[in-house]
Amino acid sequence: MKFENNYIGIFLGFSGYVIFVLLDSIIKKYLVNYYPVIEINFFISLFSLIPISLALYLISGWKVLINNKIHIQLFRGLLGLICAAIIINSFKNHSFSEIYPILFSAPLIITALSFFVLKEKIGLKRLLAVTIGFVGVLIVARPGTIHFTFSLFLLFLGAIILAINVILIRKYASNQSSIAFAFYGFLVGLVISSIITTQIYIPLNDGDIYLFILCGIIAGTGGLCISAASKMLESSLFAPLQYFQLIAGFVFGYIFFADLPDYYEVIGSLVISISGLFIIYRDYKTGIKSFTSKVRGASDIINRGS
Repeated sequence: MKFENNYIGIFLGFSGYVIFVLLDSIIKKYLVNYYPVIEINFFISLFSLIPISLALYLISGWKVLINNKIHIQLFRGLLGLICAAIIINSFKNHSFSEIYPILFSAPLIITALSFFVLKEKIGLKRLLAVTIGFVGVLIVARPGTIHFTFSLFLLFLGAIILAINVILIRKYASNQSSIAFAFYGFLVGLVISSIITTQIYIPLNDGDIYLFILCGIIAGTGGLCISAASKMLESSLFAPLQYFQLIAGFVFGYIFFADLPDYYEVIGSLVISISGLFIIYRDYKTGIKSFTSKVRGASDIINRGS
């Protein structure tokens, strides 16, 4: 039974990360150049509540929304909105092969923050892996060159926000429901973005409302898939699955935009991925769970907006 659950969990995790890349592809191709970033966030947050509300009704029940960590969930929702806006804004000028490697420095940042915030010990090997991983980020971003832009710099800030979100869970709310976190995250995004959108609203073109509905359902469904997978799989099995998003980003980038990663992006991505996977391996060997917990799993690393 456990063997069968592993297969289902791996399928759900893989599907969730591919779904997020599909979401990004639709936003990048059809929406980001026509609507303000916050307006896009508003509609996605609104319609993502459809699958999440269904999951609450059918699976976990509404009672999981009642807990003593709502303030943490609301704060994470605010951070998630900022991070989502940074990521969507980067779609205007950069390919997935530039964007995703920088975002995937989040596990490296989590390891570094765990030392200062959670007082976890970081051995020499893990410290070296973090350092090498950040070298990979520099290879992709190439600061000091014409390639480096302010939106790439903001992406690194987005990776820090993703890391802070995980640290908040591990420190204050590791036993809370994944669906509740997703619900409150998107709810905060909806409320805040709706206030801003009233000031900058651009009327939707014919048919774009259906694109926004699709994007919202995709966002909510992707998050639920990843959350479900994180509960079915051991952390050591689940955590490496996130790197499928890097591969999917390269594939979808080529299919939708004819983008091919250059030499720097390939090398930098490999360096970041190998460093992150090594940290996962070391955490598994030593029993440290620097970016997963038994309840939440690694879904918090890249479950944007929630």
